[in-house]
Amino acid sequence: MRPAVINMSMLPQSFLRFFAQKLDTSGSTWNMVLPGQNNALWEAFDPNLFAQTAPFIPDNETMTTRLAQTLQEADMILLLTDPLQNEENLQYFLSQLTQPVFIMPVSMLYPYVRQSESIGYDTALNEIVNQALSVADTADSMKYGKPRLFFLQLPKGASRHLTKDVALSTGGLELTDCGENARQSFQQRLTKHFQSGSTYALAAVDEAMDMTEINEQLSENMDVNINIVTVDSAQCLGPKLSAKDRLLMVQAAEKANEWVQSTPSYSGQVEWFHVTA
Repeated sequence: MRPAVINMSMLPQSFLRFFAQKLDTSGSTWNMVLPGQNNALWEAFDPNLFAQTAPFIPDNETMTTRLAQTLQEADMILLLTDPLQNEENLQYFLSQLTQPVFIMPVSMLYPYVRQSESIGYDTALNEIVNQALSVADTADSMKYGKPRLFFLQLPKGASRHLTKDVALSTGGLELTDCGENARQSFQQRLTKHFQSGSTYALAAVDEAMDMTEINEQLSENMDVNINIVTVDSAQCLGPKLSAKDRLLMVQAAEKANEWVQSTPSYSGQVEWFHVTA
């Protein structure tokens, strides 16, 4: 067997190294395909090199074709990718392959992909909540004449699951729609929050929302100091994996090695990890 693993995700080195080490201890002879200068490189599997190398991003047909050509050396492929971020490119890439493919879903914005818990979401949620609580601690220790609203601007494409989970975990609010009804409902909840005695509020929003418009609308109806705290994508996946993501990665590595040993029966087969912690 000549199984190959490819990373198309934005997981940090600590994640990739942890997963690669678990994959490497199985006794299976893995290979890896890494991005080169306008080509794809076939290499014997090295956990450290795998973790340190930038992800493969097949953002054009030429690179996708070269990757598929290099993968002709493999008889089965393990793919780490965020399918919701690169769905069109992913489908085109898969259409170029004839070997069985096992996809390990990675996402810091969605908790589930194809009924499997996505790797990275729990760590991202922890990082965002920690940042939000740090803002709350500062706000609580510094009182002002009028109440303050801190919008936690989440990375573009954040799911409603993420905005809701951040709001629930921080005791804050969420705003997922710029429409009139959503804005009025948000304003009512915010007013009630301040009337309860709170001097500040946290609110999770998607980066794609027009904050200028939201600020103007709120300022017309409320005497509140508005601040925007941007949560960058790079901040969402810190160096420390959550316990849940560690469990998911261990299970993913075990399933990948079981899959290699099972020898899929026909070419062109695409399977998705179904793992839960």
